[in-house]
Amino acid sequence: MGIEPYRRFSPLLEKCCLLLAANVSFQDAEKDLKVMTGIEVGHSTYHRQVQRLDTSPPNVKQKLTEVCIDGGKVRIRSQEKGKPAYWKEYKTGRLRNN
Repeated sequence: MGIEPYRRFSPLLEKCCLLLAANVSFQDAEKDLKVMTGIEVGHSTYHRQVQRLDTSPPNVKQKLTEVCIDGGKVRIRSQEKGKPAYWKEYKTGRLRNN
């Protein structure tokens, strides 16, 4: 299972916890994981896992001169008559180095 000594969770479970914590609060992640897997992981454990992550910047050989990030919603209309339109989110990014 790849569980290191003195560790309680598998790497996959830790990855799932971090993914949930990135999208919602630690308390909501705790509830969501319980519903999805039946496994109880306290919100303080999520906090410790996030604190343990290496967040140092990567070693980059080229400098960026511009970073553009955007997002929004687009209304999609159906080609079928009588079918309602719906909204989709989009996200885009562009990196430029000179």
